[in-house]
Amino acid sequence: MTSQAARVSGLLAPTRDAGASDADLLNRFVTDRDGPAFAALVARHGPMVFGVCQRIVRDWHIAEDAFQATFLVLARRAASISPPGAVAGWLHGVARLVAKDARRAELRRTAREHTTADLLEPVARPANTDSDLRGALDDELRKLPGKYRDLLVACDLEDRPRAPVAVALGIPEGTLSSRLTTARKMLAERLAKRGIAPGITAAIALSGLQLVACEVPRMVLTSTARLGSDATGVVPIAVTALASRAIQAMTYRTLVPVALFAVAAISALGAALAAAHSPTPPINPPAVQPTTVAFAPRLAAPAKQPVKGPNKLLVQRMGIFTLCDPDGKSSKAVSENREIYHPAGGAMLSPDGKQIAVLVPDPLPPDDGTRGAKKRTATLHVRGLEEKDPGTSLDVQGQTLAWSPDGTEIVCCDFIDGQDKKSPEATHAIVNVKTKEKITLKLPHDHILSDWSRDGKFFLTMCVTGGEKPQARLYLMNRDGTEHKALTDEGQMALFGRISPDGKQVLFHLFVPGNDDKLSSLKRDLAILDVATKKVTKVNDVPMNGMIMNYCWAPNSKQIAYIWRQVHEGKPEDVANKETESHLVVCDLDGKNAKTIITEKGEGQWNVTLGSIDWR
Repeated sequence: MTSQAARVSGLLAPTRDAGASDADLLNRFVTDRDGPAFAALVARHGPMVFGVCQRIVRDWHIAEDAFQATFLVLARRAASISPPGAVAGWLHGVARLVAKDARRAELRRTAREHTTADLLEPVARPANTDSDLRGALDDELRKLPGKYRDLLVACDLEDRPRAPVAVALGIPEGTLSSRLTTARKMLAERLAKRGIAPGITAAIALSGLQLVACEVPRMVLTSTARLGSDATGVVPIAVTALASRAIQAMTYRTLVPVALFAVAAISALGAALAAAHSPTPPINPPAVQPTTVAFAPRLAAPAKQPVKGPNKLLVQRMGIFTLCDPDGKSSKAVSENREIYHPAGGAMLSPDGKQIAVLVPDPLPPDDGTRGAKKRTATLHVRGLEEKDPGTSLDVQGQTLAWSPDGTEIVCCDFIDGQDKKSPEATHAIVNVKTKEKITLKLPHDHILSDWSRDGKFFLTMCVTGGEKPQARLYLMNRDGTEHKALTDEGQMALFGRISPDGKQVLFHLFVPGNDDKLSSLKRDLAILDVATKKVTKVNDVPMNGMIMNYCWAPNSKQIAYIWRQVHEGKPEDVANKETESHLVVCDLDGKNAKTIITEKGEGQWNVTLGSIDWR
């Protein structure tokens, strides 16, 4: 334990907590919201966390915000740590995530404050080996496999004795020692590849990390410890914002693996996350409770004439919604606040191209001490292109949405896990954009809506079934909830369809079985189905190393647009920080004449740089 942690332990927590294991303290906090147990965790791991924040942010005051935000995330997400003894490694990862976010926010702020002259005459700074090491240390540490990373954090960053660390991690002390030696060598090799001086890397390989724990201001440490007693109390806005964004990013990453998405597609955030968890980021809210109980008539309502759009693409680009031409030119931002929207979107352009319907994530509910990630809801908003974010709430919660042909109504679908955990419990409501009047749409509970036909007669849904061999089948449904036509075969995994404007075809995500029955071997294709014949045609030339994120039709039904994201080979911890490209492609229906109109890069396999797309 660091010297400061030892001194503060007695100040912040009872004596009995000094010798308690991380697992014991965490379980007490999760089970009983034990404030002293949380304070003991802050005292024990605070210097390590502050060291991470200082290395990444440098500015003392911003580092303090990042420090408090890290432990606010712990207060809200303590139940998600597994195993409970791995608190140190978990906190290191959260601190790095929060501090990097804080640094990006500060860079954006200072960039706005600098004049053009400042930018043209930068101040030259000499190279700093210590700065290089500090910048590389946490990045490379996070790339190590968990069993090695957790040891380095506990034994080297926190300088804790090996025996209690071995007990906390459930391994023999001899195994810990050999793994620690291996971990130090692995980290030294990684740092050497980044140009860190050989003398420094050799010292790390032989004796571990130095210079890493930082003294935490006593007032900051004390106020942070109180978060365990009242995690919903008065917290600085900057700290709350950092914690909320970190939790959102963590939630999205946990939902990314394809296996989770295939087994529990009901926890995805609509079509925007279809290829990844999809989850958007997000996530799994309670069922919608419409205020009006009138049911739609059995006969379809009179067809409403579709409105002609502007032939523009709506793209969520680096968190900002933009409009552009089909060639990617004439791009114009139509939103400002990237913080209030989920990184993967859940937005659609109105038929006339003048409004945006978007699902805005609601604030996370306070942690009530139960284990597992908290469910997050999203509320439907509508805003004109020139209006301020997020627009007008329509007081409907959901995860997927679709506009009516004339743009006067929106159908919204919400769903949760069914009692058997094998199929969703979905509810659907149609809301009037102007009056906010809601009508319950009586679709089967295991059907999730993904589109509304342009003639207004049918809804496109997917029926999700879990179990050992999960299935998702596309249907055209009448407005009274009866089946009009099953589009895909039983046993297939067909997800999140989009109906062509002429109503003749459906663009969807098809999961094709591999050499075995494992979900991980499923091959993901972008495909088009002919509604009349049910013939399925694969869209060719989609990159083999690409993950399809979102897709839509051109207004003339003769082209499609899709977003694909680069996929790296390797373990999650190895690809978490790799630079990843995302591309927006426009092509013919067979995949030919493809043109990449937008490309964005971001740090990490799961960092969403291109999210929602729609074309009107």
